[in-house]
Parts: sequence; C-alpha cells; structure tokens
Amino acid sequence: MRKALSLFERALEKDPTFARAWTGIAKVWFFLADVYVKPLDAYPQSKAAALKAIALDEKDAEAHCYLGEAKRILDWDLPGEDVELQRALQLDPNSAPVHFFLALPPLFRGDLKEGLRLVLEAEKLDPLSPIISYVATAAYREKGNFAEAIALYTKAQEEQRFPSSGLAVTYARMGQQVEAKKILDQLLQERQTRYVSAQTIAAIYVAFGEKEEAFRWLERAATDHSGTLQWIAFLPDFGALRSDVRFPQFLRRIGVSHGSILAITETTLVETKDPNAQTHLSLRIGVKPRPNTQNGHVVRLAVSFYDRTKDNKMKLTDARVGYDWITATRDWTDATPKFLAATYVRPKTQAPSPEGRQYGGFIVRVYFDGQLQDARATTPELLTLFPAPDQLAPPPNAAPSPSN
Repeated sequence: MRKALSLFERALEKDPTFARAWTGIAKVWFFLADVYVKPLDAYPQSKAAALKAIALDEKDAEAHCYLGEAKRILDWDLPGEDVELQRALQLDPNSAPVHFFLALPPLFRGDLKEGLRLVLEAEKLDPLSPIISYVATAAYREKGNFAEAIALYTKAQEEQRFPSSGLAVTYARMGQQVEAKKILDQLLQERQTRYVSAQTIAAIYVAFGEKEEAFRWLERAATDHSGTLQWIAFLPDFGALRSDVRFPQFLRRIGVSHGSILAITETTLVETKDPNAQTHLSLRIGVKPRPNTQNGHVVRLAVSFYDRTKDNKMKLTDARVGYDWITATRDWTDATPKFLAATYVRPKTQAPSPEGRQYGGFIVRVYFDGQLQDARATTPELLTLFPAPDQLAPPPNAAPSPSN
C-alpha cells in the first residue's frame, strides 16, 4: 500500500488536478489506518485527500465514501456520513464499498435485517473484500460453525503474519482459554512496538468474561478513534456488555443511539438575512420513532445554543432563542420524522458583549420518558464540553402526552 501511495503522489506531481489520484490517496490512508498506522495519523490524511478529490470531481462516488467514513470516525458524525453515502449511492448504485458502508448505520441502530441485507449485496459485488470477509467469518462463529471460523481466521493470520484477535475470541468461546491467552499475549507484545487496535484487545477480554478490563480497553479505543469502534453496537463479540449500564452510555459518547426508541434524523442549520439582526439562524430538527412506538409517553427535546468568546471559550448563548414544532400533530405510533424549529437571534440593538461573543454551535438531545435517546452537536466536541445526564427528572406536573 505504501508503494501505491507513492505512485499516486507521483501522479499528482505531474497533474495536481488528477481527481482519481486524490481518491487513491484517500483509499490508501483509509486502509492503512487501524492496521498499520494509528487512526489519528491516517484518517485525517484520508479525509483531506477525499475533500480534494470531491473539489475536483464532485461525482466521484468512492471519494464520498472515504469522506463519510472520516466524518464518522473522527467526529463520531453518523448523520454526516449518511449524507455522503447517500450521495455516493446516487452516483454509483453498483459500488461494493458504498453498499458495505451503507450497511453500517442500520446495524448501529439495531436494524440487523436491513444491515445484513446490504452486507450480502456488497459481498456479491466484491467477494474478495477483506472487510466484508471479516464480517462473514464472524458470522460463521456466531452460528456455532467454529471449524469454518478457525480455518478462515487461521488463513488470514498466516497471510497477514499477524495475530488474529478473531481467532482468540473463537478459541475463548470454545473454552480453549490457553490458546486464546497465547494470542492475547502476542497482541499485547506487538502493541509495545507498533499500533494494535485497543478494540480488538477489548473483544478478547469480553470473551474471557473480564468486563472491567474490556471497558478499560474500549476507553483507549475511543481516545485512539478506532475506525471500527462503533461496530461494537452490533458485533456479537461485545454482546456480553450490553446488559451493563455503561455500554449504552459509551455508545452515545461515540455517536451511536443503538436500540433507542427515538433517533435524531436531521439537524439542518440555515442563516436568515435579517436587517435587524447581527445573526439570525434557524435550526430544523427531525426526530423519528422506531416502529411500534406507542403514544402516552413524555418526549422532550433539549436544544442548546452556544457562543464562542474572543478568548476561544464556549459558553451557553445569551442571544434570543425560540422553539416551535413544525409538525403540528405528533403521533408517535407513526414511524415518520417529526420536526421542530429552533431559532437563534442576536439583534443589532443588543449591546456588544465584552466577551466578543459569536455563534459557536448547538447541541440537540432527545429524551423518552426521561431517558436520553440520541444527541447531535455541531461542533461534535460540544458533547464532551457540556455533558448531559442520561436521565432527566420529569418536569413538575408533567403528564404523558404524545404531543410533548
């Protein structure tokens, strides 16, 4: 892959406007990440190259795929990825990478049927894809076909000349702890001299039943921005953690609302020309219930706007804000999005702030009977700067209502 990277770079020396060479660079860095190079050393390179490719040729479907993946991995931005993938699908309906990456959001949400359908479509289009083969091999293990899984994992281990965490998990599931521990020790030894995904080590500890150690390694994976970290929402390797209260909390931190009753489907910010305002912004928010949701529950949307001060700090805004449902009647048994509009207005008549405040971003959170379901932010780091409780106390005299 390094040789391919060099060839693409040489092509760009001759012609910097060669869009496909930029896409090639985005692809190489994407596949170097998490295996040969630390994620934060590779995905930003992939993103930058994809952006250049799209700037030169907006109809490059593959470049949209790598840009979408960079948004998901670097910013935990699943809606942003979906926008790129939908555009890629529109441009190239027969692309195997597009179908595979499109399978991930449904899997994150817990829609296994739709996700697996898209994985199988991708496998038909590219049966030799290593990523698709990885998912297929894990499927053999989950079906109890250990012999087939071991054969495939062993083959991959020999070809890559690197210990297979999947093989270790398989051995642990079979009760062959000694064999599994040997592979774990090899991976920990390798990690001293090269990058080894913390997520793969966490999976082995889950198979051993060591939850505390597994969560410690997942925290390291989040710090690293492991490219497949959000896959833990549906990977069977992490099924034993799903009953732990820390697991859904961790998923929300990395942008996944797996198994939630409500999901945020849209956060579109538009600036309005207003002669009476320094800044006038409108935020359109979409919230979608999962099928078979019932009325008679309290649905709450918490929308917060933030300002950036002249010393580059983020603070809750002092501008005028307002909220109004666009969807007049909200029937939560209807699994279509419901829409809310939020406004941010800083009038020209408002005295200048000594802090030099300017619009900085927003956070949207949706709760169902007080339980946090989903959250979106622009910029994503606001979720870390201003964390919210996973459960809200009900407001005084609150009554269940489908119109909340």
